[in-house]
Amino acid sequence: MDVGMSGSSVFFTQSPSFLAHQRDMKLPKGRSNAESLFGLSELPSDNQIRNLLVPVEPKYATGVHRYIFSGVEQTG
Repeated sequence: MDVGMSGSSVFFTQSPSFLAHQRDMKLPKGRSNAESLFGLSELPSDNQIRNLLVPVEPKYATGVHRYIFSGVEQTG
C-alpha cells in the first residue's frame, strides 16, 4: 500500500525525486508529506517505487487515481 500511495503522492511535489523531497521536509519539520498527508509509515526509495509500479498496467491504476482525485475534490 505504501508504494502505491508513494507513487501517487509524487505528483503532489515539485521535486524530481520523491525520496529527496520527503527527506528534505522531514529534517526541519519532523514529518514529511508522505507521513502526514498519505499516512505512510515507511518511505520507499525512488527505485523501489519504480521497480514495483512500472510493470503495473495503467488500467489497474485508474481506479486509484479516480478515488484520490474524488477525495481531493470533496475536501477542496
